[in-house]
Amino acid sequence: MKTHRISTTISQKHWELLKKHAEKYETQQKALELALESLENSSRQSPELTPEEKFWMRLKGAKSLVIIEKNAFKLLIETSDIELLSELFTQNKIIEYTIELYFQKSLEECSLKEVIDGLMINIKITNWVDTVDYTDGGDHYNLIITHDLGFGFAKLLTIWIENMFTAYGVKTESTCSIKTIFMKIFKN
Repeated sequence: MKTHRISTTISQKHWELLKKHAEKYETQQKALELALESLENSSRQSPELTPEEKFWMRLKGAKSLVIIEKNAFKLLIETSDIELLSELFTQNKIIEYTIELYFQKSLEECSLKEVIDGLMINIKITNWVDTVDYTDGGDHYNLIITHDLGFGFAKLLTIWIENMFTAYGVKTESTCSIKTIFMKIFKN
């Protein structure tokens, strides 16, 4: 077996740990090798984060979200100026920003499928909706969203999503009601 010589400095705390484990395992070399193997084994056992969990981690770092109870959010939406909120989301490109943050590249660099997947993850983590899904309809994707936040919310969310797809450069056709949003997203 080929061996390699290392030389490094460690803190007093870690020096004490190394001495303690070197006594137990007979040499510093064995103690360090076992520690490295343990690190390797524990990293393999760590469960992979879901796309939503990865996104939460990025958003946490961005410090751009505030948690609000769902009924309070519903009341805010019902009593808000829909036009003003739509303008805010359009000007600040909030959905575009979160998709770019998730994929770590510009919206223009994303494929249409990535944009839709990013939108799906974005919508899921907000807990604004009950369900969100899409299917491939050949020349378009069908996006279906259900929620219980009322028609004002459906209208807002539809506008926000349509504006994001317009900025991306694809056409959409939407129908919304009190509890559902149906959207066709056309492939170019």
